[in-house]
Amino acid sequence: MDAKLANLISKVCLAKFNSLPKTGKPKAEYEWSILSAIVLVDAAKAGDPTVVSLGTGTKCLGADQLSEKGDILNDSHAEVMARRGFLRFVMQQMTSALKNGSSIFEFNSESRKFSCKSGISFHFFTTHSPCGDASIYSETSRSSDEPSPKRVKLSAEGMTGGKLLSPSASDAMAQDVGKVRTKPGKGVRTLSLSCSDKMARWAVLGVQGSLLMMLLERPIYLESVVICDGTDFCKEAIERALWKRWDPDVVEGALREPFRQVKPTIVAASNGLMFQFRKNRPVCGGGKFQPAPGGIVWCSDVESYCRNALEVEIGGRRQGVTKKMLATPAARLKISKIELFATFAAVWKAVTAAGSGADMDTLRYVDVKNRSRPYREQWDALRVAVFPEWSAKPSSLLTFDLCSGGK
Repeated sequence: MDAKLANLISKVCLAKFNSLPKTGKPKAEYEWSILSAIVLVDAAKAGDPTVVSLGTGTKCLGADQLSEKGDILNDSHAEVMARRGFLRFVMQQMTSALKNGSSIFEFNSESRKFSCKSGISFHFFTTHSPCGDASIYSETSRSSDEPSPKRVKLSAEGMTGGKLLSPSASDAMAQDVGKVRTKPGKGVRTLSLSCSDKMARWAVLGVQGSLLMMLLERPIYLESVVICDGTDFCKEAIERALWKRWDPDVVEGALREPFRQVKPTIVAASNGLMFQFRKNRPVCGGGKFQPAPGGIVWCSDVESYCRNALEVEIGGRRQGVTKKMLATPAARLKISKIELFATFAAVWKAVTAAGSGADMDTLRYVDVKNRSRPYREQWDALRVAVFPEWSAKPSSLLTFDLCSGGK
């Protein structure tokens, strides 16, 4: 990727964020947040970038706050919000393709699967280093391709609040590089892995997840990571976090078609456009900014078939819902597990032959995920060879279905 495209991606992402209503955005006087987005580039349309999803947020729920109904968002970091918004975009594009409308996909009536049209690529934009391994770096960036297994001398910007998943000693906050970490959270430890770890998984399995892999010929990968101008980051640390911390021969040996390892190009924008709510902006009158309590998620092309193209999140639910309604569908974000599952079920029924999707409503979420056999088998192989430290969520968090979910 050249600098011109990186600057364009940064420009359109910031412009889209600025065009959205103020509701849910940080308070300029004393709050900060992270903005992440996924951008579509279509070579057939002059290669101009288009934002298809974006999210803001820095929060994550503790293990004791998680829901077994799939109705609460466990992880509200900006990177995760943008990715979940992207899943909504993908499913709408699939629906459009089935109706012979404008779509990034072509539908194969024989395989009953979708494939991206030629010239389509996706790129990630962020205003902060991904939490976890990508945020650990020394004052002087190392140029060696081989990440050091030792601890590095840290600057104030080069530390992560993520806890080691498997601490080598009693210090879960030790700044050891190349390790799997869970996201920080006040009180009870979270079960959500860091954004560095999640993005490393996307680099081999794709950003689409297991359910949508059942409808795709090939995974969807992110070709680059564009860092907003004015962001504290280290290119080498991000590269290490996303792919360099593993032996490439081991990774290659564990991968099977159609999966592959993608090494996203890391490019910093240099257009002078900075995120107005970044953590490192100047503070007036001393003190420091505090993280915004909630976030927003927006995705393109959903207004025509579904409400809530823009949603405001707080505590894993929709902002503004009364306490009495917290346990009802009205409190759910459209990017919660159960809502994405419901949208997937609708697309699946439209794609498959008559009757073959009739049981989708009564199947448990985990059982449908297990039907994505190539994806599941690939992940099992990677967990043995590449990601042995990777944790698994309690099975009770995956056993909900659409019938019992209050639809």
